[in-house]
Amino acid sequence: MANTLKNVVTNDVGTTEATLYTVPAATTTILIGLTLANTLANDQINVSVSVTDTSGGVTAYVVKNATIAPGGALVPIGGEQKVILETGDVVKVQSSANTSLDVIASVVEQS
Repeated sequence: MANTLKNVVTNDVGTTEATLYTVPAATTTILIGLTLANTLANDQINVSVSVTDTSGGVTAYVVKNATIAPGGALVPIGGEQKVILETGDVVKVQSSANTSLDVIASVVEQS
């Protein structure tokens, strides 16, 4: 089994839910880190991160409407917390303000 370490980066996420990562075919992924940064200088934002388990047909939130101060960051996944994702599972992110959120996800893909 090959392990591939990757960073998945997206910026300027806004009020429309954005797909951050979809697990490729024949792959299991371990989400080992997730950092959300508020790029606004003067306004706090509320952010949500969801995971859709496509095999189970269920979507659950990692965080929902969590507040990030101007210029601040939130690390909802890291340290001892990990999330296991299977083929086709999807991670999505959303902010309460337009073009206000940068996201870095660190993953280990096992194929």
